[in-house]
Amino acid sequence: MKRICLKISSIIFFVMTLLVAAKSFGQDKNPNLITTKEHTIKSSFNQKFYQLYVSLPKAYSAVDTIHYPVLYVLDGKFSFTSFYSIREVLNLGKEIKDVIIVAIENSVQTDADWFAERYYDFTPSSIPGSDIQWTKMMSIPDGKLRSGGADLFLTTLQKDILPFMDKHYKTNTDRALSGHSLGGLFAGYCLLKKPELFKRYGINSPSFWWNNNEILSLKDPLSKENSPVSANVFFSVGALEGEMMVGPLTAFIDSLKKHNSGITMTSQIFEGETHLSVVPACSSRTLKVLYGANVK
Repeated sequence: MKRICLKISSIIFFVMTLLVAAKSFGQDKNPNLITTKEHTIKSSFNQKFYQLYVSLPKAYSAVDTIHYPVLYVLDGKFSFTSFYSIREVLNLGKEIKDVIIVAIENSVQTDADWFAERYYDFTPSSIPGSDIQWTKMMSIPDGKLRSGGADLFLTTLQKDILPFMDKHYKTNTDRALSGHSLGGLFAGYCLLKKPELFKRYGINSPSFWWNNNEILSLKDPLSKENSPVSANVFFSVGALEGEMMVGPLTAFIDSLKKHNSGITMTSQIFEGETHLSVVPACSSRTLKVLYGANVK
């Protein structure tokens, strides 16, 4: 029981840290340091508004014929600056290819709304008991928190967000999706449900414990009896995150290895890293593994 309490406490601490990061993002953004194009779009499917934070490669030009791959990152208000900074540093040594970064975030005003919206978007199933538990732990008003919106968000990605980017920017069909924690759960869910939507995935510290590890029992469209899918996938987790995080991820990777051969998989357990401290490390490795200079 003590270990379970410690795990729950760690998750709560992580969520509170994200709330602080999300709040400070809007206050401290310096356009002289980070060049960002921002867009607000409304989903045709869940009727929610989303912010897109777009960062273009330095070589991007409206007058040439070059089109670029796109990395979509979830929880944009805290992940955008990390991916942007790491991309710029790696570009100094030409260690990665040029890539457009698009950070996706809900258009909300309060911290409670921010958590509620990501919780809904990233969870594949509706679990009322979990909703009540997290409502109490996060001191969120009753009735505001609900799970199970992943399918609608996935459709929003496919039919609203991706077409918007393809229409307004010089993109190509080489797309990647990266998420951490609940965002990692959604990225893994997307890999199983719509594997053709992205060619590269960063699945970091995924919350595969959701609903008693239900993602491990989902039918795998990547299995051998289905059409082969080609994808480059990076998995990671911090060694100090505990069995609740490490175990389901290991089982997920083993299942993919057994049932399909079209995926290039790289996995890493970061020694000495927690659910929080692993974020910079997994962001850097995601860029290196998915867009390294020698990666096809």
